[in-house]
Amino acid sequence: MKLLSLTQHMKKSGDYDVTVVEDVTLGQIIATATLITEHKCIHSCAKRGRVEEGVVSNEHRGKELCQFLSTHNLLSKKLNCYKIALECLPQNVGFYKKFGYTVSEKNMCQRFLK
Repeated sequence: MKLLSLTQHMKKSGDYDVTVVEDVTLGQIIATATLITEHKCIHSCAKRGRVEEGVVSNEHRGKELCQFLSTHNLLSKKLNCYKIALECLPQNVGFYKKFGYTVSEKNMCQRFLK
């Protein structure tokens, strides 16, 4: 699938929210993450959020840019997701705990209980 058609598919489905941070002085993308929402058969087809493709360029790490991940947490709540999850390497667990994620058997997740 070509990039343009993939992007159009993502936009049309309404299930993808891509956050991009650009350094406008350099004209470069320096951070990005995607929130994907999906309906699960369990929980009466309730929505679950999943963060993927989160990355900050090496040159910009340690500059608080990771705070943009909070936008996905807020958006997941607004979309009435019952939880948001992500996968990460064991050495990154502490980093994601700062954003409210906890360790489960399979991945890091943050539940939005009502």
